[in-house]
Amino acid sequence: MTEIKAENWLLFFSAEQARRPAVIRQILTKRLSNSALFWGMRYQILDYINVYPQLDTQYYDYQIDFLCQQKKLKRNKDGLVSLTQLGIANKNKLKENRQLACPQLFSIYRVSDLVWMIRLLIQVASEASWENKRYYVAVDNFECQMVVKRWLKKYGMHALQDSLLHDLTEFLGNEDQLDAWIFCAQFIGHNTIPLTVQQISTLTGLTLTEIEVVSLDLTSRFALHIVESRSTLTSIIQHFRSQNSLYEKSNAALALVKQGNKIIDIAQQKRLKESTIREHILNAAIFNIDFPFFLFLNAEEENRLLQLLPDDIDKWQYKMVESEQEELSFFKYRLFAIKRSRETLEY
Repeated sequence: MTEIKAENWLLFFSAEQARRPAVIRQILTKRLSNSALFWGMRYQILDYINVYPQLDTQYYDYQIDFLCQQKKLKRNKDGLVSLTQLGIANKNKLKENRQLACPQLFSIYRVSDLVWMIRLLIQVASEASWENKRYYVAVDNFECQMVVKRWLKKYGMHALQDSLLHDLTEFLGNEDQLDAWIFCAQFIGHNTIPLTVQQISTLTGLTLTEIEVVSLDLTSRFALHIVESRSTLTSIIQHFRSQNSLYEKSNAALALVKQGNKIIDIAQQKRLKESTIREHILNAAIFNIDFPFFLFLNAEEENRLLQLLPDDIDKWQYKMVESEQEELSFFKYRLFAIKRSRETLEY
C-alpha cells in the first residue's frame, strides 16, 4: 500500500482503554508472540493480523509520537497510549471513509499476491477473446504466471473466460457501483490501459489510501467468493493461502491434550520444551472460542484468582498472584485472563 498517513492509526486506539502501540504494530505485521496475541485479543484487533506486513516499524513509531505531539493521542507514564478528545473527533471522521470489510482474510490469504493474480487472469482472458497471442504480459510475477499456465493446461482458456465472467458478474452485482468500478478500472485488457491509483483518486475524489483499501478489500472478498461458490478458479486462490504454522501447531497441541496426553509427554514426543507446548495451548485458547478451559483450570483456582486480581483485566499483572505461584502458575494465570476476556468482551 501507499504510505499510511499518521491519522489512520487513530482507528486502532481507544479513549477508554490505554494501549501499547507495539502490540498494534506486531498484530499488523504478524509478529505474533503469545503476549501480542493476548493483548491483541484485549484490544479486539486480531482480525487485523497481517494487514500491513511491510509496515515500516520505525516510521510507525515516529507517526505515533507525531500524533501525541498533535494532541490526538496521549501517552501515560507506563508508555500506554489512548485517544484524546481531538483524537476521538478525528477517528469518527475516519470511520466515514472506506474500510476493509473482512480484514481477517489477510491472515488467511496472500492478498497482495492475489491482486496481481486476478489482474493477470483478466488480461490473459481478455487477450484470448481477441485471439491475440502476442502481447506484453503486464504482471511481472513468475509465480502468478506459472499458476495460470498450470491451470490452463488442466481446464483450458474457455473455462477461464466463462468462470471469470460468471464469478465477477455474480460478485460485483452485490457491491457498491463505485467500488466495483474502482476495482475493475485497474484491470488491463485488450487495447485497455488500466488507470493508476492517482488517476482514480482524481476522478472520484477519494484519497489514495481509500482507493487502495477498495482494491484490497474487493480482491480479498472476491477470492473468498470464488472459494465459497466452488468455482473452477478455486485452486488458483488456494495456491495463495498463507501457511499458518502458529495456528496449526497450537491446535495440534490442544488436540493431543484432549486425547488425554500430559504437557510433559507432548513436549517429549515433539522434542520441544514444556514452556513451548504451554504457549501453543495459550494460543489455542485465544484462537478457539470453544476452548476447554476446564481441562487446565478448576473452580477453586478460578475463585482464588478472582480474589487476588482487580476487576479491570487490563490492570492485571502476574506479580499480583506470585505469592501463590506454586499453585497458580503464569500458565494458569494467563489462561484465566483469556477466559475472563471471552466472558466480558463483546464479539
